[in-house]
Amino acid sequence: MAENQAGEKTEEATPRRKQEARKKGTVTKSQEVNGAIAMLVLAFVLPPMVKNFGASLIGIFRSSFASLPRDVSPETMGGFVMSIGKPLLIAAIPVFLIIMAFGVATNFAQVGFVLSAESMKPTAEKINPIAGFKRIFSKRSAMEGFKAMAKLTLFGWIAYAAVKEQWGSLGGLSAMHPSGAAAFIGLLIHKILIRVAITWAVIAIMDYMFQRHQTNEQIKMTKDELKREMKEQEGSPEVKGAMMQKRRQLLKGGMAKAVRDADVLITNPTHFAIAIKYQRNSMHAPMVLAKGQDHLALKMREIANEAGIPRVENVPLARALYKQCEPGDFVPRELFGAVAEVLAYVYKSTKRAKSSGNSRRQPA
Repeated sequence: MAENQAGEKTEEATPRRKQEARKKGTVTKSQEVNGAIAMLVLAFVLPPMVKNFGASLIGIFRSSFASLPRDVSPETMGGFVMSIGKPLLIAAIPVFLIIMAFGVATNFAQVGFVLSAESMKPTAEKINPIAGFKRIFSKRSAMEGFKAMAKLTLFGWIAYAAVKEQWGSLGGLSAMHPSGAAAFIGLLIHKILIRVAITWAVIAIMDYMFQRHQTNEQIKMTKDELKREMKEQEGSPEVKGAMMQKRRQLLKGGMAKAVRDADVLITNPTHFAIAIKYQRNSMHAPMVLAKGQDHLALKMREIANEAGIPRVENVPLARALYKQCEPGDFVPRELFGAVAEVLAYVYKSTKRAKSSGNSRRQPA
């Protein structure tokens, strides 16, 4: 039972694990976001182009069909197809370029700049036909297939409903001037694309949240992996050097500066005081900036009050931190949970205080 629990991925990924996963290309990305953005861009770009180029294209079609080649041969039919297709291609190129540019921007907004060759490395699993068969008929593939069919059905119904609303006007389209007919078709296309884009955006938001959850679950760590990484981090020369440098800075800058730089001061409430700081992007664990007992603890509380540093009274945690840590040490693994709760409480309280302060400053 204990072995099974130790092998289960129950721990949130550390910054180092997330960085390693990113290097391997394991990032949160939803293709639905790309599709929704492309459809939204198409909704605003295509109808004006249909309206502007529609009349000229209709004129080109009329003249092309009026002068059909009498000699049916590959050369003459190829020239006829080119005379029709060339204007359409010229009109479509800007649309494709705009959609491509927004697609690249959307990808960059989701995952940033990720250049990973890990997915291109040949492995035995990739060339194994049994593994490939399992991937094709996996639960994930089935879900993607079901999602594609559901989207196709939903978007088809949206298009049908929009066309049905304008069915009476579509019947008289042949009697309209080419420019008026092109403008009408452009408006109809715009209506369909806008409705599809809005629906797709809702799907994209839900899919992105799902993909984010899946990625977080995928990179979770077992308790053994987390302990191993902590030992590696604490024993590595880089971390040791950073801790020594931090200790020198604390000794040089003094206890007062360390307290002012802290995120929270954990107290006993009177006998002990420990200043804690945590930077999510640069620290693998919270760090003890300073600690004090009795009169030094009192001085630290006074400095914290002057600097507006939050104070949290937690007797067992303050005693344990004072006993186990020195200034510049990272919080031990066994105290992670208690310190994390204190930091979460402080962050929420600070955010709530800022929100109430902003609301009071707003004019009535």
